[in-house]
Amino acid sequence: MSDLARTAVRGTLVVAAGNLAVRAAGFATTLYLMGRIGARDFGVFDYAAALLAIAGSLGDCAFTLGAVHRQERVSETFSACLVLRLAMVSGVLVLVAGASMAFQGPLSARTDLRVLGILAAAMVADAASDVLAARLSKALRFGRLVAMDVTTATVAAGVAITMAACGLGVWALVGNRVAATVVRITCVWVASVERTPLRLTREDALWLFRYGLPLWIGGLATTWLLKSDGLVVGSLLDSATLGQYGRAYALALVPLGLVTAVLTRVSFPLYARLQGERAMLSEAFRIASGTAFRLVAPMVAGMAVVMPDFVAVMHWTQWQPMVSIFRWLLLYALVRPLMDDAGSLLAAVGQPRAAGQTLVAQAVAMLFLCPLLTWRFRAEGAAASVGLVFAGGLAFWYIVYLPRFVDVAYGRMLLRPLLSVAVAAGAALGLGVWANLPAGLWGMLAKLFAITVVYGAAMLALDGSQILADLRALRRHVLGDRSRDV
Repeated sequence: MSDLARTAVRGTLVVAAGNLAVRAAGFATTLYLMGRIGARDFGVFDYAAALLAIAGSLGDCAFTLGAVHRQERVSETFSACLVLRLAMVSGVLVLVAGASMAFQGPLSARTDLRVLGILAAAMVADAASDVLAARLSKALRFGRLVAMDVTTATVAAGVAITMAACGLGVWALVGNRVAATVVRITCVWVASVERTPLRLTREDALWLFRYGLPLWIGGLATTWLLKSDGLVVGSLLDSATLGQYGRAYALALVPLGLVTAVLTRVSFPLYARLQGERAMLSEAFRIASGTAFRLVAPMVAGMAVVMPDFVAVMHWTQWQPMVSIFRWLLLYALVRPLMDDAGSLLAAVGQPRAAGQTLVAQAVAMLFLCPLLTWRFRAEGAAASVGLVFAGGLAFWYIVYLPRFVDVAYGRMLLRPLLSVAVAAGAALGLGVWANLPAGLWGMLAKLFAITVVYGAAMLALDGSQILADLRALRRHVLGDRSRDV
């Protein structure tokens, strides 16, 4: 366990460093593009991307998760996975092309069919790169994955910024997507540990389908949960409103990307190796999921508090409607990291059906709730519906499914961080009212400082001993202290 823990911790730190660079570059690029591209252009792109994401989930049977989970016939499994992914995505593209011709009029009113076609073509390369990247993850080659991600993000950002500066509008967003696809498939091919030939055997295909079919249903439900709100907003309202909604949604996910994209990328292989060892799996889950929530909660709350100040600092008068939408996404932004890690745990221990059933129920709820709330409350209603559906699903998992495999530390993982962040957000808002801070840079900095100090003090008061114990364990793993085992 000691060597495995050190590998996981060091892998986490490597991925964290690269992920921070990628997210920082992506955040800066987003801010620049928001200053150069109108909300309607973002809406046109977002509608096409959401439509293709839902269609693409039809061709994703979670084969890559199965390949990572399987402990025997690794090379043959990944080869079969690559063949199946390419074949199924190609079939989906044929369906997309036919549907686009049949519904050309309604689609043209909401997006650009040329954008739709280019993004559809990029799905094939993405399917291949996903499989090759999963093989690197299986081998715990986190350094190579980080180098690939940094290179991809840097080149794609450069392309998007250059095109936006030339006034190309929505095509700058398309250029960013295409550049990311081309660079990623090139990098992952060069960085691959072993070549993955296009080879398929009946044994491996059947194993992947048996593992993946329950997850496939859950994947469809997950994609619908994550993307249907954009389709609903774009269909019931207009492209400009969808652009506002999409940018608020993207900003709400910034903390999630900074934190859980690192932890879940490392925790899934670790959970898979610890399956069957309840005590160690419980400890790994507590640290990974609890740490994610401790970090994400104050970041999301801080962004919600200072969003009016941020818009004022950037002089984004056209993005003012985004502030209200962002605040209605607060519940979703808090719940999402916990949902992601819990789903990774269930998949890692070979229980995809448990996750799939809940996700299907959530998708059905979203199918009715999102259009109703969007029709009644516009984009704010769509944001509220996503948070309510995810919160309900998470509560069900934590009460019914997770206790079968791990001992959930509800107080340390959930209650104490929630109480701390509520106190910190209240302190920041109270400071703004008491000092009569105007919307702007100084008001934003003062509120962020208040949230940081109060949250840190509250967490140390409520759970300081455990936080210090985790930090000492982290230090031992990083420095390679073999005098004590974990």
